[in-house]
Amino acid sequence: MRTTSLLVAVLLALGVLATAPTTARADDAPGTTATRTFEVVAHRGAIGPHRTENGMRALRHAAALGADRVELDVRPTADGRLVVMHDALLDRTTDCRGRVGARSLARIQKSCRLRDGSEVPSLEVYAAEARRLDVGLLVELKLAPGWSRRAWRDLRDSVAVPDASDPVEARGRAEVRLMSFNPGLLHRAAKALPDVATIWIAHRFRPSVRQARRTADGVSLDPRFVAPRLVRQLRAAGLLVLGQATDRRTDWQRYLHAGLDSGSTDRTGDMVRWWHRRQPVAD
Repeated sequence: MRTTSLLVAVLLALGVLATAPTTARADDAPGTTATRTFEVVAHRGAIGPHRTENGMRALRHAAALGADRVELDVRPTADGRLVVMHDALLDRTTDCRGRVGARSLARIQKSCRLRDGSEVPSLEVYAAEARRLDVGLLVELKLAPGWSRRAWRDLRDSVAVPDASDPVEARGRAEVRLMSFNPGLLHRAAKALPDVATIWIAHRFRPSVRQARRTADGVSLDPRFVAPRLVRQLRAAGLLVLGQATDRRTDWQRYLHAGLDSGSTDRTGDMVRWWHRRQPVAD
């Protein structure tokens, strides 16, 4: 998968980021400049006036800005397909009204458009485009009726690649992570896709290491509860540690200082630039 630092190096060569600082900021604590991997995650894509959340335009723009991964939400339709949609209702982000789970995927795509005028994407199409763009996915499984065998099969088929036995082709699958607030849904996901990492969203509370280990392969932390000691304990237990969506630079710095694997934001371009400024100067 493309790394943010690689993209920035190309932009520097072209002079696009020539005015950006090339040394670590003074507010960085010792050891927090980037000698390790930190992923910039675009929350529901790079959203804008003409790029509706969870839409293909937001996905493509996030990739163009240099995001390492895009966070998206999926839920089942009436016919057991997975559609990329945060809300249970179509009302907020499309020109339709009613419940997502009351319509088939074909009906949604035929009669509804996102606010930016584009088609409501299926997970299958969205994941295929992410592989083409070489950007990872953080797929939130929404707790909703309709998680049938067909829905789980659609999830498996969507995040798989044409030839999973080929190390190059299999890369796309390795770059998908599944997350949820609901432990039961995560346990089902682990059974359905044992080779894909699961992430537990610990929203508005500080999880114990024991809770996290029993629930998933990793945990997504609320910025208010991020602390180096907790992160060290979670890592010692073999868990991935992610940061939940925030647009505050003080939270991004907290994530970096504590040693998290990634941070999520609606300000994708800003976070990419912020992360670049913390890279060591090349010899």
